[in-house]
Amino acid sequence: EYKFRSQTATPRLIKAELSTQPEDKPASPPVPASNQAIFGKLTGESLRNEKLVNQPFHKEIALAASAASLDPALVHAVIFVESRYRHSAISPRGAIGLMQVLPETAARYGIADPGSSRKANLKAGTLYLRDLMRMFDNRIDLALAAYNAGEGAVLKYSMRVPPYPETRLYVGAVMAKYNEWRNDGT
Repeated sequence: EYKFRSQTATPRLIKAELSTQPEDKPASPPVPASNQAIFGKLTGESLRNEKLVNQPFHKEIALAASAASLDPALVHAVIFVESRYRHSAISPRGAIGLMQVLPETAARYGIADPGSSRKANLKAGTLYLRDLMRMFDNRIDLALAAYNAGEGAVLKYSMRVPPYPETRLYVGAVMAKYNEWRNDGT
């Protein structure tokens, strides 16, 4: 069942209160994902993050993240908070799939139906996240706030995370998961 996050929810709550067990697992064998930098390519050294290899759809996510020059750990964190890896998730506002992409956002990238496949959803979501990173000078917090509340909200609040409780919880939850999953040598 799909539920809204309450304004008093803890950062551990997500947009979709769904099972953590995905309905479908990727059919391909495990392929490690890159996680060296927010904007980075897959490299031999960056292909060792077992935390990501054990996540659903890791190969598809790694490919989409690499194509958009994003850290797969960040993409995984967004997906975890947005849908808990449920490719069939649909929000009350009409956001669809793993990355909870709105159809009008997907249309910006030439994708008519972001729910038609995981690949289409990942492409739309990662390209949008990449553009938000560029728009907000690679500030992850602002890009995530814009992903949740829209770029207009971040601009309205003078390049700061908007004071919306849901957005603040969302940014905190994604950042916590991202910090857990990225391999920064610590």
